[in-house]
Amino acid sequence: MKPDFICIGAQKAGTTWLYFNLNLQTGFSMPPIKEFHYFDRSENYPSMNTLSVTRASERLRSPAFCKLSAKRILRALARANFRRACWWAQYSFSDYSDSWYTSLFGAEPGITGDITPSYSILNEEDVRRMHAAAPNAKIIFLIRNPIDRAWSMFRFMAKSERNVDVTDIGAFISFTNSPGQELRSDYLRTIDLYSKYYDPKRILIGFYDAVSKDPEGLLGEILKHLGAKEPMVTQGLRKVANESVSVTIPVAFKEHLKERYRSDIHELAARFGSYAKDWQLGLDGGTVGAGAGPSRHPATVHP
Repeated sequence: MKPDFICIGAQKAGTTWLYFNLNLQTGFSMPPIKEFHYFDRSENYPSMNTLSVTRASERLRSPAFCKLSAKRILRALARANFRRACWWAQYSFSDYSDSWYTSLFGAEPGITGDITPSYSILNEEDVRRMHAAAPNAKIIFLIRNPIDRAWSMFRFMAKSERNVDVTDIGAFISFTNSPGQELRSDYLRTIDLYSKYYDPKRILIGFYDAVSKDPEGLLGEILKHLGAKEPMVTQGLRKVANESVSVTIPVAFKEHLKERYRSDIHELAARFGSYAKDWQLGLDGGTVGAGAGPSRHPATVHP
């Protein structure tokens, strides 16, 4: 019963890297969109809400929606990819429901799944609904030092929104205090909530640090978790995806984040070890990874 897996985040923690590399693997058939945003489609969530209009008849009243849907289908037909054209037609012109969601993955011939970072902020009701719709899915949660993740997201926002000043500490504090960002950095809440509905053995926590330090180890553990049988394709492992504007974090910003996430980082280090121990060392100026090879830490852990 598909999807075979659901990657629930975190934002700016390597999910685009994962989507790109799974597309390269033999035995995988990923859908043409990375992020479905099905379980977070309620407008109550601070996310894209791209599937908030459930009825196809209502969506068809939008000329922009019709134009985009036709463009996707015609592009697939122009490439003689009739299976993909049918997929886009089903995606665009059906009423949204749990059965509609799972059917989109059922049309894929290989291992397939949904990679939507905003699922890390779901409330308990929607995690329960996810489990009811996809009880056999394996969960992947990529996490990053919350200090680095918050700064990266702020820089990424500055890249896409020209009115954001990356030197404005007031704007930065408002950003980190926003409900969406608080939830996206609360890894412990996300892990504990999903562990209530999915067996912890079906949940894999991957460390963003390994994308650069041990990409073969990280992807290899993910493929093993998903039951892949074919040898790993490694050609895209070191390609950077969705890179943010390169700006050194101001000292005041970093001190704010250290105090904000100090207790969480200590708890993550105690529970999971691995790269979270380096995050803990970095809080007080400790030397991180000095003289260590890329396999110093496990790339993944289970809750």
